Amino acid sequence: MTSEQWETLGVQTYGLSPDLTVPITAADLETIETYVGAIQVQVRGRKRPTNAVVVVAHQPHRNPRVPLWDHCEADRFYRCLHPSNQLWVHVDYTGYRRAWKRLGLGELTRDIFLDHIRNRAAVRLSGYKHPFLRVCPVSRATNTSSGLDKGAEGLEKTELRKLKQQPAYIRQRTERRLDAPLVLADPIDLTKMLDIPPGLSELQGVASMLMQYYARNS
Repeated sequence: MTSEQWETLGVQTYGLSPDLTVPITAADLETIETYVGAIQVQVRGRKRPTNAVVVVAHQPHRNPRVPLWDHCEADRFYRCLHPSNQLWVHVDYTGYRRAWKRLGLGELTRDIFLDHIRNRAAVRLSGYKHPFLRVCPVSRATNTSSGLDKGAEGLEKTELRKLKQQPAYIRQRTERRLDAPLVLADPIDLTKMLDIPPGLSELQGVASMLMQYYARNS
């Protein structure tokens, strides 16, 4: 999909080109199949029809004007953002690590965490509008950096809790994004998915990578 097509859905693209347009939450399984890829396996649950799904994801072409793809770790970065098989889980499902191993998605050592790219508390605070989340393996340092209250996820939760007190234009913009069928990764999320610690209040890790994400003019 083009950036314009994404924007017609009401999602926020952050000015990123389609090869860095990465869905991280979805309203339902139909949305995943439409915009992420084909569901290959479903993990059924007792409390809900589906706890998790393995998705054979679309593989976008790299934009040669995006500096990230000139990086010495470009191939690893691409695999982090666009693995052929992705695990998506319900926000309230707790067995996602067992599911990852059982479904053969890769080895997980003790120092590797499966990170819900969008914070689960934020999903609940926004009324479960996007209950299915992509999980991604990251290091302890990355997981800790983003998960603390002074990190990116803490900032998002604070914004959601204070949403009713925000000016009308901010509330409307946020509510429009929450009403969209899915949420796309922002530069903070991309940094985390690349297993680079985003940093805390000043988001130093994101700042060091930011210019890698945006296409050169020529």
